[in-house]
Amino acid sequence: MSSHESSGTGQAAVAVARKAIFDQQRHLWGYELFCVGNTDESPTGIPLADDVPVSVAASTGAGLQQLIARQLRVMVALSEKSVLDDRVYALPPSCTTVLISEGIFARDGVAARLERLKGDGFAVAVPDFTANPEYEALYRQADIIGVTVAGRTPAELAGLLAEIKRHPAMPMAYDVPDSESVVACRELGFRLFQGAFSKAPEIVRLRRVSSGQIARFNLLKLIGADDPDFADIATQIQSDATVSFRLLTYLNSASFNLTNRVNSISQAISLLGWRRVRTWLRVVLLSDISQTAAQADLLRLASQRARFLEVIASRYSFWGFDPESMHLLGLFSLLDAMMGMPMPEVVGFLPLDSGLKAALCGEQNSEYLPLLELVRDLEDGRWADVDAAARRLNLDPVVVREAFLDAATVAGDLDAMAGKA
Repeated sequence: MSSHESSGTGQAAVAVARKAIFDQQRHLWGYELFCVGNTDESPTGIPLADDVPVSVAASTGAGLQQLIARQLRVMVALSEKSVLDDRVYALPPSCTTVLISEGIFARDGVAARLERLKGDGFAVAVPDFTANPEYEALYRQADIIGVTVAGRTPAELAGLLAEIKRHPAMPMAYDVPDSESVVACRELGFRLFQGAFSKAPEIVRLRRVSSGQIARFNLLKLIGADDPDFADIATQIQSDATVSFRLLTYLNSASFNLTNRVNSISQAISLLGWRRVRTWLRVVLLSDISQTAAQADLLRLASQRARFLEVIASRYSFWGFDPESMHLLGLFSLLDAMMGMPMPEVVGFLPLDSGLKAALCGEQNSEYLPLLELVRDLEDGRWADVDAAARRLNLDPVVVREAFLDAATVAGDLDAMAGKA
């Protein structure tokens, strides 16, 4: 998730969220971007369809220019209004794929506008393909045609795929739950994939934690101490050239606009404050543990989870959950996927108590698990499940959406920090 925007004119605040899309080799292909606002249409913030292109283009946290520089594509769903009033032209055609549903295509004037979008360089994707002959004109123009995998048998998927192959479009599998389903869909002939599988670990046999990763975990334990020795921490960080360089480079960037140059870790802690330095250090240490673009995306998602859980724990004291511990729970919740190792092995390296480790391992009796499940529903856009969970957990829906927007902002800021440093 990325940015939190507000117009200052009474307009709703908006978070630009993103879902990763992968190719057949599980390389990052791009992102579907969507917006969630704190409107009253849904208590936890339903996606805002009309202003998605403008919000994405205006959002600094969405990282649009970074995605373009990395040669990644962006996918945005268009409403009838955003098609007809040309709002999509706020986005660069060369890297943008517009999602046009069959229902939107049937509206007056949309077909003609879609033809113009294609001529101007936009790619077209059709979600939730039904093989309805009434939409044959849409299928012919499509570059990508998507099918929802969840709830369908292999035979049903094969039948839909056969219909897709009558057209020149690339078949995409939505809502793919796990790695086994990715393999099955790939064997059927799907070429793009989106779903919860990207947050589950691909277990690599005989995977060992490297000495460099162990050093990072040891530093995580050091900075997580209740009574930290700042002199020792500064010495340890300065002895790690990579971490030290990234921290000092970031502090001396235009983002801080400091009048005097920061030359030491001790000075950095003094200027920023320990809590802020520690938050950034955790992210940069985990970013060093992860190496690929897909792993970096997981770290961004983990940062978002961390902030959300921290805010919720701060606002609701009846659980008795420590906000700092909840922050760590979210931050470490995707380490198994990042490292390709089972979570029970990963938690052995983490500075956490047994209760938090149990939650990370998915133990059903964990008191923390319902909040982890809530944040998963939020990031996957399962709005009905989010609303139901908020009611079940006795959470104010307004607080939930505010925490979600705040988490999106912080995740975008931390992502920008790591990218600049």
